[in-house]
Amino acid sequence: MILEIFNLDKHLPIRRKEIKALIGIVCRERDLVLKNCSIIFCDDQTLRDMHETYLQDPAFTDVMTFNLGTDDIEGEIYISIDRVKENAELYAVSLKEEICRNIIHGLLHLKGYTDKTAVDRKPMKKLEDQLLKQVVSAI
Repeated sequence: MILEIFNLDKHLPIRRKEIKALIGIVCRERDLVLKNCSIIFCDDQTLRDMHETYLQDPAFTDVMTFNLGTDDIEGEIYISIDRVKENAELYAVSLKEEICRNIIHGLLHLKGYTDKTAVDRKPMKKLEDQLLKQVVSAI
């Protein structure tokens, strides 16, 4: 298992060991095998540019994934800290919880879950919420 975490600001309320614990919980709960995963924290503009380049959508987004594998978790998760901070305020949750939600969301995308339609979004959101409860109570 290779897990790399890039640009984790020391002022954020989550540490590398907590991210590793979070990923361990999600993998155990969903019977996932993590082969190689990179989590890259970036700013709004960087992720917006990527969103436009790769998905032809100029909108801001909080998380994007690039799946590099097939069955196992193998890929990259990009998270906009600017967007995560704004969403934490908007939804009245802690910044740590919102970061955890985005990491979980990214992992689910890497496993093949999608949220392109309302029909797809509902089961993904339900699973994300379940996993988030387990993670927040454990880390």
